[in-house]
Amino acid sequence: MSRVKLVLVSSLAALVVSLGWLTSSSGTGAVGAAGPTASPSASPTSSPEFRPGASSVSGRVVRLIPGGAVVDSAGRQVEVSFSGIVDVWRETSVPAAAIEVGDDLFVNGTDGSPFVARYISANIGRIDGVIRELDASGMLVDVHLRSGGTTLRRIDFSAYLEFGYPGGPKVTPTDLAVGREIGMVIYGHAGELLRATRIWFW
Repeated sequence: MSRVKLVLVSSLAALVVSLGWLTSSSGTGAVGAAGPTASPSASPTSSPEFRPGASSVSGRVVRLIPGGAVVDSAGRQVEVSFSGIVDVWRETSVPAAAIEVGDDLFVNGTDGSPFVARYISANIGRIDGVIRELDASGMLVDVHLRSGGTTLRRIDFSAYLEFGYPGGPKVTPTDLAVGREIGMVIYGHAGELLRATRIWFW
């Protein structure tokens, strides 16, 4: 199983629950009619082959400790060790030292005391919607709410933006258009603008 497939199929379901603020309010910005431009220097680094562990935990980092972090997971504090880290995603692949207090994490690895992390995704979520306005730096998207209905959100393009997914149709920036229905992996903290890190079409 590829890491992208896990993100799109399984882990995001849990992460959208923990990041419910993503679709709870609207945001707008100045928009025009152009799409994103390619930036070769901003291409993400390749992650190691994804071989997930048997367990997972999600929650918010409440403090950092030597060699790891303590995560509040539904009111339970879980110590997470970084000793077995293979890859950390925080908008792109980063060192484990980039994890900060307040980050919302999805951690895959081996259960125990401590929980030994193999893969960590920070501040990640997924949203689906329809492009209503488009410019070179982002989009105004009519986001589908899981509870029903829609809300308008401004979504900026990440410097590490990728298009499509393994096994899916080929997608390029020129395929983006007003009225098109899209799915996205997004990065962001509560109260901040969200950034799309991967976009695909249905």
